[in-house]
Amino acid sequence: MLAELEAFRAGPLQGQPSHRELARVAGVAPTTIGNWLRKKQFPQVIDPLLALVRAVQARADRVGQAGEPAAAFLDPQTWRRAYEAEARRRAEVTSTAVLAGHGRTALEGIRPGLPLSEVVDPFYLEVHRSIASPVTGLPMLPAYVPREHDRVLAEVVAQAAGGASQIAVLVGGSSTGKTRACWEALAPLRESIEPWRLWHPIAPTRPDAVLADLADLAPHTVVWLNEAQFYLTADRLGEQVAAELRTLLRDRRRGPVLVLATLWPNYWDALTARAGQELHPQARELLDGHRIGVPDAFTAADLTALHGTVDRDPRLGEAAAHATYGQITQYLAGVPVLLNRYQNAARPATKALIHAAMDARRLGAGPRIPLAWLTQAAPGYLTETEWDHTGEDWLEQALDYATKPCNGVPGILTPVKAGSSRNQRTPRASRTEDASAVQGPLYRLADYLEQKGRRERAEQIPPIDFWTAAAAHAHRADLAVLGDAARARGLYRDAAQLHKHATVHGASFAPTDLVRSLHDLHPADQRPAEWAAAHVAVDRPYATAGVLIVLWRFGARELVTDLAKRASAHAALDNPGAVATLLETLRGVGAHDQVAMLLARDPASQVALDAPGDVCELLDILVKVAAKEQITALIDRIATTAAPTTR
Repeated sequence: MLAELEAFRAGPLQGQPSHRELARVAGVAPTTIGNWLRKKQFPQVIDPLLALVRAVQARADRVGQAGEPAAAFLDPQTWRRAYEAEARRRAEVTSTAVLAGHGRTALEGIRPGLPLSEVVDPFYLEVHRSIASPVTGLPMLPAYVPREHDRVLAEVVAQAAGGASQIAVLVGGSSTGKTRACWEALAPLRESIEPWRLWHPIAPTRPDAVLADLADLAPHTVVWLNEAQFYLTADRLGEQVAAELRTLLRDRRRGPVLVLATLWPNYWDALTARAGQELHPQARELLDGHRIGVPDAFTAADLTALHGTVDRDPRLGEAAAHATYGQITQYLAGVPVLLNRYQNAARPATKALIHAAMDARRLGAGPRIPLAWLTQAAPGYLTETEWDHTGEDWLEQALDYATKPCNGVPGILTPVKAGSSRNQRTPRASRTEDASAVQGPLYRLADYLEQKGRRERAEQIPPIDFWTAAAAHAHRADLAVLGDAARARGLYRDAAQLHKHATVHGASFAPTDLVRSLHDLHPADQRPAEWAAAHVAVDRPYATAGVLIVLWRFGARELVTDLAKRASAHAALDNPGAVATLLETLRGVGAHDQVAMLLARDPASQVALDAPGDVCELLDILVKVAAKEQITALIDRIATTAAPTTR
């Protein structure tokens, strides 16, 4: 009917009313009117559509064209019936692609993300800001010059738009244009007849955000994983995120979805490595075969295309004139100015503050670094003479220098807001205690300088003040990995302090690492083992299993027995892989009575069945401990879950 209406308006009515007039009476934008009439977009509510029909009907009356056959398709009741029929059809089509039990109306209120039409701020998605220009009225981002990786990415997006779930992983150095390429690639989805959404999970932590809402993801959603290492390298959560994303991409009922991820090359190598011990097998399977390389520099052909656009955007002209070795995107992101500012920091205390931030990031801290940590750490980077000549206002001067914007882009350090993300559909009241919450201001180090620090300071061991400040002020979620970094550098006391704090805050493997670090210093001292056994979270099977193993190896048999009893009585039984690990560990340390205690709690009836690999692992260990009743119960549950339902 829309096609008939548009043909009637363009023919007998000679293009009147115009799209602008129709937009005014319908209360929408002229482009929306065009999309409706070209059937690119379905009206979300009927009232504006009926207003449009009435406006066309009024025009037909004025020019004597309201008779048959026009009267038939200008009748508002006819339009109302047609609209309701099409709305039902679309709801039925959409409902088949969503998990069973979710009604369309209920789903609309809770599904993650925002309509893509509402995602208009590229900086919300962490696209780099550009250098400034004296010319006013320029768009937020410079004009875009497509390159070879954009062509490859466009093919992936087209496949997703065509109905096949896809993932694309853009791999390149800092400020090479990875995130901007993803932003530009969204354009075809914005014009799609079927509306797309975009989900950028970031709070309370990035892995937690994915795992909390992924099950509610609707078809036609872009999953935005900028700096994907934050999602995929986080302890066991990273592997769980990767496994859930693999399941999502394979499930045709939940598609199409499009996962857009970015990584630096060193993170790609770490996540996809096959040699030696595989730390990230799920991440490797998720990423492998989906890499799109983003080069550091423009090719000769790219530069030729760039010169054809400089008249439209003076920022591109400046980059073309001054960027070296074809590094256009780096220049636009302000990298040369940042480097000059870093290298020319005259005051030693300012350079020390920056080095403390560089070391924090390269040794495992998240992107939001507490100022209290940097403040306490920085003096340790100075010589006695430098510290003696440092004024009382050194911190104020250092921050003034390091946070000053460079040529229109953020400075070396950028203040960031603490707290949860904005624009969330469903508040998570149960997550008010953010695992990484700290008090006081937070700062983010510029990406390019972070990468420079990883490259040029790789062999540097930070001073004692850095580690003591980390133990006092680092994010809770970072304590364990910082303890690992200290231990790897032979700093066992610092490692023990960090792992102790991490244990208090519930880090799964910190108690084990604590005992190992202090045992290397004092093999005969059993107090660290006693402390770890007393403070490990016994409801976390992985954490308890790790402590049981290390206590057994160090000969602390009484501690093993006591901890085994508490673990078998209190361990959470929802994760089949974790239950399997605890059962295997109890069996390995000879705690056979505790194996029986754990089995008596009937884990077969409580474990989740959504991770087949973990369920198989649990079945294997149940066979080893001859738990026939548990095996039968678990197999029956699997069979019942897998059986098709009838209607």
